[in-house]
Amino acid sequence: MEHNKVLKGLYPITPSLYKSDIDYLSQVRSVLESGVNVFQFRSKFLSFRRKRFLLKSISNICIDNNVKLIINDDYSLCKLFDISGLHIGRNDKDLISARKYFGKEFIIGKSCYNSIELAKYSMDNNASYVSFGAMYPTKSKASAIIVRHSILIEAKKIIRIPICVIGGINKSNVKQLIKYKPDMVSMISGIFNSKEIRKEIKDIKRIIIQ
Repeated sequence: MEHNKVLKGLYPITPSLYKSDIDYLSQVRSVLESGVNVFQFRSKFLSFRRKRFLLKSISNICIDNNVKLIINDDYSLCKLFDISGLHIGRNDKDLISARKYFGKEFIIGKSCYNSIELAKYSMDNNASYVSFGAMYPTKSKASAIIVRHSILIEAKKIIRIPICVIGGINKSNVKQLIKYKPDMVSMISGIFNSKEIRKEIKDIKRIIIQ
């Protein structure tokens, strides 16, 4: 698939909490100008109006930097901007109906938590990528199940679409996951909590490509 060329490397995801719109968009710009391929807008606690306001700027920055913009679980936002894809979880819109609605060229990612069976189902029903996690304890999702890393060995034998890892990953622990050869590594606080985002991303990317 053509998407496989894009769905690799560092996969930043926005934090749900932030100080101000100006600070948030400044951080997002730093991320998007750091050579990433794909970026996810995740906004669990924001109003629709605030999401729309932020996405207007984020979408334009993504276009300027040739970054694929993925929306976390919100169909309605995908209709308003130049969005490349949707990420859906266990309780979000059904994968089959999402693929039917958006068409074959649209990127659709599926959270599979600790389930090889769900990953295989997702692959068989035309997901663009699957994600496993949380790999480590994470404040971004306190209820997340911690996944044994060896699940990636099993997944690599069966899953023929890009595999993403997520959950509590940062510069200090990412090297432990790279040995399992995930296609993408998602980070939220591991990027956005840094005071020097561009440098942090440069350091992380250097570890990932080793």
